[in-house]
Amino acid sequence: MSFQHSLSTGAATVGAFDTLPAEDRFLVSLFRGDPAARRDSDIARVAGQLLSMMQSHGRRPMLSHSKTCNCVGADEAVFVQFVRLAADGQREDATLMALLMIRAHVAPLAVSLAEQLGLLVRMLARVDALAVPYH
Repeated sequence: MSFQHSLSTGAATVGAFDTLPAEDRFLVSLFRGDPAARRDSDIARVAGQLLSMMQSHGRRPMLSHSKTCNCVGADEAVFVQFVRLAADGQREDATLMALLMIRAHVAPLAVSLAEQLGLLVRMLARVDALAVPYH
């Protein structure tokens, strides 16, 4: 038996997109690169920085499902949980998650970006519930 994991492990289905709360669906859509979720905004800028960092400093490529897929992949679910923890002020737990996804020297910056992203998405949802297009 081999303990080697294939790259597709990150895309393993762990949930259904339509059962997620609106903010989580929005974060998954950002992760998937959905143009509707990446409008010219602070959210798009911060998400772009975070996702770029995860891509360039990742321990392995992060995988996603297609933009129209109703499945939620493992990497997508981890990304949502990472952003949620950071936005909730649980920096130590968010840092531990970051260390599993990216190189240690950029983990603190990734946590800060995840915190900003989570707070921006929450603020958007509170200010204008219709602005989060995934409800």
